[in-house]
Amino acid sequence: MVMELSAPPTTARRLLPEPDGESETLDAYRNGGGYDPATWRRAPADLLATIEASGLRGRGGAAYPTGAKWRAVAARPGPRAVLVNAAESEPASRKDRALLLARPHLVLEGALLAARAVGADECVIYAHDPAIARAAERALRELARAGMPLPRWRTVVAPPGYVAGEASAAVNFVNGRAAKPAAKPPRPHERGIGGRPTLVQNVETLANVPLIAREGAAWFRSAGSPDLPGTILVTLSGAVRRPGVYEVPSGAPLADVLDGCCGGTPEGVQAILPGGYFAGWLDPAALREGVALAPASLRAAGSDLGSAAITVVPETVCGLWQAARLLRFFADQSARQCGPCTFGTAAMAECLERVAHGRPEPDDLARLRRYAERMLPGRGACGHLDGATAAARTALAVFAEEVDTHLRHGGCGRPAASILPGLEDEHGHD
Repeated sequence: MVMELSAPPTTARRLLPEPDGESETLDAYRNGGGYDPATWRRAPADLLATIEASGLRGRGGAAYPTGAKWRAVAARPGPRAVLVNAAESEPASRKDRALLLARPHLVLEGALLAARAVGADECVIYAHDPAIARAAERALRELARAGMPLPRWRTVVAPPGYVAGEASAAVNFVNGRAAKPAAKPPRPHERGIGGRPTLVQNVETLANVPLIAREGAAWFRSAGSPDLPGTILVTLSGAVRRPGVYEVPSGAPLADVLDGCCGGTPEGVQAILPGGYFAGWLDPAALREGVALAPASLRAAGSDLGSAAITVVPETVCGLWQAARLLRFFADQSARQCGPCTFGTAAMAECLERVAHGRPEPDDLARLRRYAERMLPGRGACGHLDGATAAARTALAVFAEEVDTHLRHGGCGRPAASILPGLEDEHGHD
């Protein structure tokens, strides 16, 4: 997927660079105000208070208040650590990779300021992609040559895997264990890297920190929606003219983002995944109804903002097969350490695959509805099962007509090739 870094003409750039294809050097970053001495003279408590006042929320998917997360780590006794979560395990998302490759010092300064605010003496960059680790290491070497005092740093390249990007899974792998989610409590802020309280923060979240520290909380809140201040990075893919990573104010109408950023949807819209694979399906009627890229607006429509990875399914492919592929993805990516997830994700995938193939068993739809509605959130060590049930529940609503057509006629006559990023060539339809 070709990634274009851009922003609508009416949106001021904050995080993304001008699209010249060059990684920002230390000198260029400093010329733009980076590593401002006045910022670094601020007391840790002042930095923390500014982040709280800004209303910054995590951009990794959960949208948890960043200031509250920092304060929870800072309140714990003893030495502390910061983990920069650059795993970006979501197959539909490219924002963190694009940001860290293009503006590594923006992310690193955010991590350094976070370490200062919470009193951490070690920072770890955790990534699946070796190119990201190399980009971070080059930037760290630039800082070292420039005489910047640094805490202990290391980069850790983890094996790929959807659940490997979860916070406790990242901590587990850094601690020498398998990259699988851990039972909670304790949570990373209580006991993380080396048993120390650990702040786990997404790349995009950290990239906002130097700008907030330099420009202030009111400046940050001058863009975006009240419940999610600031801009957000969205990854657009599927049936759009210009797929890519774009920067938009949170709260922007989804229809405007699709038209203004990537030139619209030439093949018509059958369904949308607005927040990555974890968020659930959205009916295209939401575009006409003005659903916005804000958590409350999307939740009211039955989905979520998640990682802001937006995939548009065109009318020219079998929508039900997209839904079946997504459930198969959840089944394949289960850590298989909790019974409800191990068996529930596989059972849901099998039910919907049989319907999509036109060979359903008599109780498949009833079983799928039962799984989707009765699997309560929070079961298991992580939220993987929550994502799978959201995918199943929303698919039954959004693709209801397709389900009926497949049950009546054994198919819909449209191609069954998946257009979901990262899932295009697996588990072919027969």
